[in-house]
Amino acid sequence: MKSDKDFYNDRLELFESPGWLDLVEELNNMEISVRNIDTMNDEKDLWHAKGQLQQLGFLLSLESATKIAVDNLDS
Repeated sequence: MKSDKDFYNDRLELFESPGWLDLVEELNNMEISVRNIDTMNDEKDLWHAKGQLQQLGFLLSLESATKIAVDNLDS
C-alpha cells in the first residue's frame, strides 16, 4: 500500500503534466457553459446544472486541496 506522502507526491506530479493543465482549461470552459442559465428550460435542468457544478468544483479545487493536505502532512 502506498504511503500518504507518496500518494500526494504522485498527485502533485500529475498537476504539473500538460494533460492536467489542458483538462483544467477545459473544465473552466465547461463551468462557464454550465452556469449559463439561458440554456435551462426547467427546474430539472437547474438541478442537473447544480450537480455538474459540484463535480466541476471538486475537480477544479483538487490541486489546492492537495497542496493544503501536503502542508498539513508535513506539519
